[in-house]
Amino acid sequence: MGAVKVGEEVKGFLRERDFAVVCLELDLGSGPEAALVVKATGDLLADLRKAEALVEVGWAQGRTPDGPVACLVLRCFASGVGELAGEAYFDLSDEGDLGLLERLGGQERLRVAFLDEDLAPVWLAQAPWGELLRLEAEQVRDLAGELGERGAPYDFQAAKADFEERMPLDRLLARVFGESAP
Repeated sequence: MGAVKVGEEVKGFLRERDFAVVCLELDLGSGPEAALVVKATGDLLADLRKAEALVEVGWAQGRTPDGPVACLVLRCFASGVGELAGEAYFDLSDEGDLGLLERLGGQERLRVAFLDEDLAPVWLAQAPWGELLRLEAEQVRDLAGELGERGAPYDFQAAKADFEERMPLDRLLARVFGESAP
């Protein structure tokens, strides 16, 4: 896999975490596109890649007293290896995040770049990304319109924290992928 070039601010964010899932605009060789970047241990990623793990994504939305919340949930699973799961949240008041949502709504594929502890690329996968997921990206973007209508200030961090407390990752995975999640 070739180099995945991310900015210094993103590298700093990723270096501070053992695990992360973020959505970024990247050029992975065929022009700018919205892609998920996942940081995890190199051993796990190599094992998932070798096992040809299934990579899935789905949308989750919610409303909190501090405003709406939207995230793209990722699950990567291979029998005998295990599961890797996480979510990328979108700040609906941030123009950059709104641009990512617009791009996601218009692109034909969603690629996922997996980076190890040293931010070295391990695997580039493609998640199923059909018409329904693209339409949901547009609907998520429309949530931003609710911010102006609600009159109250939008506190993205508080909304995200409230949503995460009410919807821990295991419940979020079941909600997005169904009770039959591995």
